[in-house]
Amino acid sequence: MATKVRLPYGTSEVEFAVETGVHSEAGVAVEVKELASAARTGGTARKAEKERERRLEILREALKRPLKAKRLREILRERFSERRKTAETAETAWNAEKGRGEKGEGGRGGEEGAEVGREIVIVVDDHTRSAPTEEMLDALTAEISEAGGEEYLRRVKVLVACGTHSAPSKEELRRILGKHYGRFPVETHDCDADSLVFVGRTSRGTPVFLNATYVNAKMRGGVCVLTGDITLHYYAGFGGGRKSILPGIAGRETIRRNHALLVHENARTANLDGNPVHEDMCEAAAMPLAKPDFVLNTVSDASGNLVAAFAGECDEVFKRGAAVARELFVKRIREKYDILVVSAGGFPKDRNLYLATKAIEHCKRAVADGGSLILVAECRDGVGDAVFEDWMNNYKTAEAVESAVKTNFVLGGHKAFYLRSTMRRIRICVVSSLDAEMLGNWGIQPYESVQSAVECELNLMLRHKEKMEKEEGEREEGGKGAEGEKSVGELEKACGRRIKIGVVRNGMDVFLE
Repeated sequence: MATKVRLPYGTSEVEFAVETGVHSEAGVAVEVKELASAARTGGTARKAEKERERRLEILREALKRPLKAKRLREILRERFSERRKTAETAETAWNAEKGRGEKGEGGRGGEEGAEVGREIVIVVDDHTRSAPTEEMLDALTAEISEAGGEEYLRRVKVLVACGTHSAPSKEELRRILGKHYGRFPVETHDCDADSLVFVGRTSRGTPVFLNATYVNAKMRGGVCVLTGDITLHYYAGFGGGRKSILPGIAGRETIRRNHALLVHENARTANLDGNPVHEDMCEAAAMPLAKPDFVLNTVSDASGNLVAAFAGECDEVFKRGAAVARELFVKRIREKYDILVVSAGGFPKDRNLYLATKAIEHCKRAVADGGSLILVAECRDGVGDAVFEDWMNNYKTAEAVESAVKTNFVLGGHKAFYLRSTMRRIRICVVSSLDAEMLGNWGIQPYESVQSAVECELNLMLRHKEKMEKEEGEREEGGKGAEGEKSVGELEKACGRRIKIGVVRNGMDVFLE
């Protein structure tokens, strides 16, 4: 009997089929199981509109009941009625910090940005994320309008938190902002800008440089709002909350120093306890000129359905959202799989290999030692990071890349560290539009289709099982003579002759442990 499976790939889907049951020639049973399945989205325009209203209602309710904070409308009214007093307090804090700054990266930003700062800065996720930004802006602008009408809306500026990612195109900005594109001034954060402002140093020595527009708003008594989604992150534990500050609107050196902490054993997916990357981010986001005035974060399932929203104080919002994300995304597995087929989740999650490798990191624990993980990711934008590509070319072993991370960490190198570490234990295969020769040189098996990948890896596994059986027979030296054929169950029990194929439709939004 053939089992058919469809998986997200770019903006479409790909399909593979595999014969399950007993493969008579080899005497091996093949089974396929879908792990952490996700409902497919889609439907009529009417259903889409109904879903949009449901999402908006969840967001409105979150804004009505903020956690450990006043409602945003109240914060706005109070802040703008005491602008001068607040600005003086913030500028005093900045003056205390700037003396500790370092020459070179943005020390002048606070002074030069005085005349261009907007009063309400809303930080949004970039084009590599799937946050419901348009709906969040719907809810937030309604709240802002309620507080002060058009006068307050004219104060709004949108800041796109790109971290070290490339800037989104106009088309991508339209997708992110929806109806709000063109409604407000938009700035894309540049981690290499000369105007970055030094705001302090964490206890781990990370110098914190932040976007000048954001800091200027803080200095002048404006209101800074963070938005974003809380999902898995493979060394910060979870995304969301403080990550909109670091790495979202931070300088490259700040991000580099923070991410260099990822080699610590506690810096891993879905873990916050003793996680130095997370703790360093929290310290940075709590600094006087970094601390947001209000946060709105969401949690969505693997299909993009909004599950929960939390608003209010940054730490409490993140804490509540991370608890929901843990319940939603972390799946305990009872058995490991010989072959695991993992889709990164389609576009934009699989736009490049740099992003899509997160799916490998999230799912690798479900693969048996010596097994195969087949990543299904279009990668229309290629590798996506020059440093990642360079390190994969230059460091051929996990030991070599680990040494490089510890002695000369460069952003992008961490991807090579995780991938090479995984390749020590399991075989990595990739179905994509990437250059096959390049992948082959890295020690990764390229495939043009998921069907050919599954067939080839299954045949390799069958041959491996046959070899195991032959070696077992030779050890028995013919054994007990003619006893008749063994049943398939007896063969499986004696030689482990069962091949388990696992399937994950969205490897970015599940953590298998």
